[in-house]
Amino acid sequence: MENHRYLNQLLSTYQLIRTGSPSIICSSLPKHWRSNKTLPIPFHVITLNPVPDGTVVKIAAGNDENQHGELRNASTIMTNQVAKFDDLRFVGRSGRGM
Repeated sequence: MENHRYLNQLLSTYQLIRTGSPSIICSSLPKHWRSNKTLPIPFHVITLNPVPDGTVVKIAAGNDENQHGELRNASTIMTNQVAKFDDLRFVGRSGRGM
């Protein structure tokens, strides 16, 4: 129960959201963002289970119209259970509902 409370506090404090996996959380994204423009803050993927440092993390985006949206700078290295994407960019109709 204590872990559940801590996770909820972490989610609200850092504007993180749950994913389809119970052991992975990530940053929330802006509701609308221009294509090919860097996000206003780095995008983070955080694992709640151990993942070795140096593991390559790749993300993908899509929606009903475009299942394989184009992203730039969509891979990074896991360090201390966190993958930080400093310059993630959505290109064109990349799956963000634009």
